[in-house]
Amino acid sequence: MYEDDYATCESTYVTLRIYCDFMTPDSLSEYLGIIPSSIQIKGQRSNLSYSLITLNGWFLSSENIINSKDSRRHLDYILDIMLTIEEELKSLLDEKTNIDLSCFWGSKDGHGGPVLSQQQSSKLAKFDIDFWYDLY
Repeated sequence: MYEDDYATCESTYVTLRIYCDFMTPDSLSEYLGIIPSSIQIKGQRSNLSYSLITLNGWFLSSENIINSKDSRRHLDYILDIMLTIEEELKSLLDEKTNIDLSCFWGSKDGHGGPVLSQQQSSKLAKFDIDFWYDLY
């Protein structure tokens, strides 16, 4: 199923993004039992725009963890983790927490693109969240 040396891909990774106003990133980490790849804290200045951050953010990424140019392998890595915390994620969604999955995909030469398998679509259907591509 995987094509780790995906010919048209320069680089790719998937990130689970949780934006929560009622829990700090540390509280969210404790609740989920997972250490995030990165966080953002409401009220601090953004490194990118220097504006104030308006929501707490908790991010779990496959970047620098999965060594593959096939976005399916990255997505499966994150989805497998999500399945272990399915009830916690559903509870957060019930509290109107913003949760989504983002797939960064950098094209090597402008042709081709990432693929989403039927198995992954089935796993994604378990969660009421958006999955989107950030293509370059």
